[in-house]
Amino acid sequence: IHKVTARCAEGAKFSLISAVLGDGDIYTDTAVELDGDSSSLEADYGYLGMNAQKIDINLSVNHRGKKTESEIKANGALMDSAEKVFRGTIDFKNGSAGSEGSEQETVLMLGDGVVNKTVPLILCAEENVVGNHGATIGELDENTLFYFESRGIPADVAENIMARAAIERLARTIEDEAAQAAILSELEEVL
Repeated sequence: IHKVTARCAEGAKFSLISAVLGDGDIYTDTAVELDGDSSSLEADYGYLGMNAQKIDINLSVNHRGKKTESEIKANGALMDSAEKVFRGTIDFKNGSAGSEGSEQETVLMLGDGVVNKTVPLILCAEENVVGNHGATIGELDENTLFYFESRGIPADVAENIMARAAIERLARTIEDEAAQAAILSELEEVL
């Protein structure tokens, strides 16, 4: 279980980088309050679900101040019979005029038994706000597999390469070398 709460005053910026991988079921709950004018959130999730693992990610952002911003990105892969739920809520409260929020998720499904649930929600009680959400969900297509196989890379290895990509990209964004090494070490262990 991973729980994070943040409250941002005027001009404050909260950045969250979360790598979700490992054994067992994982539940994350993040609540961010953008109370101050011009406060912001940047959240970047990477996940890898394997075997019969369950991943449940819940993120709620309340825009209360004027000209607040939230950017939520989630990228990951599901293998075997893993299940994942991603709930992203962007809530524009009264008083949040001029605010913007966006959410984008990319899911690579690499097993016949995987279950993906992407549940974006934008709530709006204020005029003059911008909210966007989108999701790209799919499998490795035949052209991509052919590309790998034409270079001597079998399909199962190609799937592992693609599954690693979201976590490796996320790790490279971390400036702390020890944290970056810990994520890449854990990734090496599970794949």
